[in-house]
Amino acid sequence: MRNLLVGATLILALHSDAQTLKVGDLAPSLPVAKWIKGQPVKEFEKGKVYVVEFWATWCGPCRRTIPHLTKLAEKYKDKATIIGVSIWERVDEKNPEAHIQHVEQFVQQMGDKMNYVVAVDGADGATAEAWMVAAGQNGVPTAFVVDQQKRIVWIGHPMVNLDKVLEQVIAGNFDWQAEAARLNAEIERQRRLREQRAAIQKDYAEFSQLMRQNKHADALKKLDEMISKYPEVPTLKVVRFETLVLVDEQQAYAYARQLAQNEFKDDALILNQLAWRIVDDNTRLPLKNPDYQTAIVIARRAVELTKEKDAMILDTLAYAYFKHGDVQNALKYQKMAVDLLEQDTSLDESAKREIRDRYEKFKKAAEK
Repeated sequence: MRNLLVGATLILALHSDAQTLKVGDLAPSLPVAKWIKGQPVKEFEKGKVYVVEFWATWCGPCRRTIPHLTKLAEKYKDKATIIGVSIWERVDEKNPEAHIQHVEQFVQQMGDKMNYVVAVDGADGATAEAWMVAAGQNGVPTAFVVDQQKRIVWIGHPMVNLDKVLEQVIAGNFDWQAEAARLNAEIERQRRLREQRAAIQKDYAEFSQLMRQNKHADALKKLDEMISKYPEVPTLKVVRFETLVLVDEQQAYAYARQLAQNEFKDDALILNQLAWRIVDDNTRLPLKNPDYQTAIVIARRAVELTKEKDAMILDTLAYAYFKHGDVQNALKYQKMAVDLLEQDTSLDESAKREIRDRYEKFKKAAEK
């Protein structure tokens, strides 16, 4: 339950390199299959402001944006037109109109909760192609703001900054050129990250191969090369600790203490990972002489950072004390963890049960 996946840090939501529609460009037309609700917008009129939001009936986050867009439509009913365009619906090849009927039924069921202009893309996806694909956007919901000059001035998630942007666009003081520069810089950053991800995956595959061959010293050297090449992927250092255990266990504990005092001194989650690696009964690490004192020091820092309000981290500290032979401190911190369980909605029932069971284990040990 405490595993860190290095690969997870490499998963990126990337824009397409083939982006042809950008902030500052004139908004293309909306070649929708059907206008379902409200006055059709056959073309964008100069002097008016529009929000074109792309969504789908199967998209949970899209459904959650609908009430928000309805509020915006009401707030700016004389100043901006909100348009929701359903795209990427599941199309039945035998009945290309079926998805349109499905969207119509959805909008009808929503009633006044979805109170703005709504349209649906055709089976050919022409609208999605002209807007989303052209802009390098690969996920819904995505909103485009079109200003009084019929120009796209903002692209983003409708629940993130849209309110502020729309207010400024209507007032005529939104700096679309700064927004264009920001987006271009972000696209370039993501392009570099994509290239880096491919390089990391290649290097990590070589590291994994050495590990499978039990060439732990060589794997450690490879990992050191990766840490030097990719300093912005800090979890590689957690992997280094695990690898170093297989080469020199005592050096590994010294390295863990170094990480806790420097790079990760303010990162409670990674500190908890390091401490748990030492105390976990089910760890894959073949620890011969677990350094529970090191685990205590690291876990205490994590507890301090979270102000004794994280049940999982308190559980780690308590177990480190228990493994070190300090049952009273183990009970103290485990009781704190148990008391926090009902407030911690991030933990599933199995995790809560594990923490409670450990508390009972400590109590029995204290009675002996």
